[in-house]
Amino acid sequence: MTAPVSIEYAAPPPELGDRISSLYSLRQNDAEYSEIERADRAQFRVTLSGGGEYQFSDGHADPACAVTIIGPTSGIVCGYGFGPMHVVGAGLHPAAWGALMGANAEGWANRAIDATAILGDTALDLHKAICAATQTSQRFDILCTFLAAATDEAMKTIATEFIHMMDAWLSERIDPEIDVLVQRTGLGMRQIERLAKRYYGLPPKTLARKYRALRVAAAMARGANLDELGLGDTFYDQSHLIRELKRFAGLTPQQIAQHQSSMLLETSKGRKSLEGQVSSLVSDA
Repeated sequence: MTAPVSIEYAAPPPELGDRISSLYSLRQNDAEYSEIERADRAQFRVTLSGGGEYQFSDGHADPACAVTIIGPTSGIVCGYGFGPMHVVGAGLHPAAWGALMGANAEGWANRAIDATAILGDTALDLHKAICAATQTSQRFDILCTFLAAATDEAMKTIATEFIHMMDAWLSERIDPEIDVLVQRTGLGMRQIERLAKRYYGLPPKTLARKYRALRVAAAMARGANLDELGLGDTFYDQSHLIRELKRFAGLTPQQIAQHQSSMLLETSKGRKSLEGQVSSLVSDA
C-alpha cells in the first residue's frame, strides 16, 4: 500500500529562480514506506529523519544520505525505507546542476550521490544547521543561502542562454518540434544534443516526451479534463498514453485517477500552487 505523504512547497527567492525550481518539506510518518516518484529534474535533499534508498528505472540503487544529490531522472524512482521520514529539498534547474556538479548530467542521470563526495564537510554543516532550525521557512532560507554560495562562482561558466531557450521550447507546447529549437538556437543537432545531455541528462526528443507525460500525469492527478486543457490528442492512441505515463510517472491513467500514489498527488497539487511564481515547466509538470 502506498504510504501517506505530505509535502509543503514554496517558491525560491526571485534571485535564485534560474537555479532552484521549488523548495519542499516532505514528511512520511509510517514506520516503513514504499513510494514511486515520477521522473524529474535534479534534486538536492537534506534528510532530517528516517532513511532508505532510491531504486532507479535502470535497476541501479543508491542510499539516501544525510545530504543527497539526485541527478536528472529518465524514468520513475522507487523509494524504499523507514520512517518517520522528513526531508527538506530543492529542485535544481539545469544551470544549478552544472554549477554545483561541474559534470555532465548524462553521466549522473538516474543516480543518487552523497553530497559530501562533492561538497565535503560543508554538506554536513548544512545538515546540522537545517536539523537545528525549528521552522520550515528557516530551513528553506538556510538551504537557499547554501546553494547560492555553492553555485555563484561557477554560474559564470554555464550556457544559460541555451538553457533559457531549451526551457522556453519545452514550455510553450506540449509536443514541441525539433526544427523550432534548431532555428532558435542557431546550433546544429549534434551541438544541441550535446548541450541537452550535459545540462538536462537527456536528448531533446526524450526531454519533450518526459515533460509531455508529466504534464498529463499532473493534470490527471489534479482531476483536470485533458481535452479541455488541449492534452487529449497529444498521444497516438490509448496504448501510447499508457506506455508513456508508466515510464515517466509510474502509473496508468486509471491508477492516477484513483490517486494510487500520494507522492504524485502531493507533488502535482503542490507545484501547481506555485503557478505564477515559478516557470510553467515546474507548476504544470
